[in-house]
Amino acid sequence: MLKRMQQPVPIRTAERIQALIGESGLGVGDALPGQRQLAATLGVSRPSLREALSILETLGIIRVEAGRAAFVADGSGGGGSESPWRYGAFYSLRDVYQTRVVIEGMAAGLTALAVHGEVIAEFTAICDAMDDAAASRDPVALAGADARFHDLTLSLCGNALFQKIYRDTRDVFVESQRVPMVERARLAETAAEHRAVLDAFRARDMDGARAAMESHIRNAAARAGLSV
Repeated sequence: MLKRMQQPVPIRTAERIQALIGESGLGVGDALPGQRQLAATLGVSRPSLREALSILETLGIIRVEAGRAAFVADGSGGGGSESPWRYGAFYSLRDVYQTRVVIEGMAAGLTALAVHGEVIAEFTAICDAMDDAAASRDPVALAGADARFHDLTLSLCGNALFQKIYRDTRDVFVESQRVPMVERARLAETAAEHRAVLDAFRARDMDGARAAMESHIRNAAARAGLSV
């Protein structure tokens, strides 16, 4: 079984950088401090910092120019916003959503048969955090809670092969969760879709949980401009 994952260092670092942008009064087009200075200020390794910057770029909070500093992006999530897909050399974004529908849909159905009171409380806390993040239009917090929901679902599904595939491809799966979040006005849709999966878990409804998860992933793909 997968271990239940705490918030990874890159996500915590991304949250701190997002806060730093606000606290420093940086506006659109302003440069962030260099990576060496940022890593020292935040007390994190350069690899963790680079991953945090990649997360923020996917979420439309910053833009990173090759050989130059990172700059504050518009971040409004208006029409036409696009997130970079950094795994394009290996898999298309459509490939990933199609794979997730198959694996995570079935995993959610299996998890519905394994949940109990303590686990339902954990899922509920995650959904509450997603609602709060969506209400405040905070894509970093939403992305972190989103990943925790899917981590917990896979950890409970009881299928060792699904869990192995998920461990091996987690970074890719989680990145595909972030891509649609560039559309700030639609963050509440993501939160509501996870709440629907939770409702099926509460009812121990295998078919309902599978359908709700598959619907969520297809909707996420649609928000990213894809049909799967």
